[in-house]
Amino acid sequence: MNYTLFLLSVCAFGLLIFLYPIYINWLKKKQFGQYIRPEGPDLHNYKQGTPTMGGLLFVIAMFLLLLVTFFLTNDFLFLLMAISIILFGLVGFIDDYSSIKKKNATGLNVIQKLGLQLLFSAFIVILIYKFNYHTHLKIPFSRNIIDLKYFYPVWGVLYLTGMTNATNLTDGLDGLAGGIYIISAFFTAIVAGLNFESTSILILPVIAYLFFNIKPAKIFMGDTGSLALGGLLGCLALYSSIELFTLFTCFIFILEMFSVIIQVGSFKLRKKRVFLMAPIHHHFELKKWSEERVVMIFWLVNFLVGFIALGGLL
Repeated sequence: MNYTLFLLSVCAFGLLIFLYPIYINWLKKKQFGQYIRPEGPDLHNYKQGTPTMGGLLFVIAMFLLLLVTFFLTNDFLFLLMAISIILFGLVGFIDDYSSIKKKNATGLNVIQKLGLQLLFSAFIVILIYKFNYHTHLKIPFSRNIIDLKYFYPVWGVLYLTGMTNATNLTDGLDGLAGGIYIISAFFTAIVAGLNFESTSILILPVIAYLFFNIKPAKIFMGDTGSLALGGLLGCLALYSSIELFTLFTCFIFILEMFSVIIQVGSFKLRKKRVFLMAPIHHHFELKKWSEERVVMIFWLVNFLVGFIALGGLL
């Protein structure tokens, strides 16, 4: 086995471990801090001002690693993942920077943010059509497929947009989104058939960030990081036709997204809430679970459910 890519990933990991303290101090001097949403739990008010946009460093590192991998392997999957992580990272960066300039938790409005997500999702789906044309989904625990035919582009755009929002919604507790991403990327990469070296590219830079995001977090990834990671996972799944497998490999991300959909839908239709607060990690916080307990149990659940996806390959 050629360990070139793995060594590059390790070098990127070491460089990020060195750069993050410098970056955190710079963000503090610039007062680029997180603004807490007023609709969130009061438990999080102490996090106001914690440096944000921490995803910028690992997004750049992963973008460069993916480009190098593409040039070494000539596999267009890595080019598309590089494009995806940088495009959705750009949406997140604009949102984070707007929030900092406005000095509140609202950056881009819903229409602007969703519009950019849909636009970039459509662009990625077009590229997948060009470099790996298909219209089907692989079915877990079966050798059969579902052919969506002409509906596939619509599915692809909705799926990719959904994945970016799912990771974004999960980024609410110290260490939660980063840890869930690492577990999700590991299992999704295995299902997609990526080798050890390629998988390390997707994981090691985020592990470096997680060193500084575990409670008490010294930095948050912001939308810059969460949207980028969701875009990368969604692109990998779409390219490999394993979207249905991500119900298992990305279980917590999808659970968080559907908890919001259920909460909003229930309140609009029945004027009743299903959860104490959504996304669902806030529900457990209001159930008096400690932040550390929520994060560790969510990590564990995602890891255990990820094994189900491996069984689905049989």
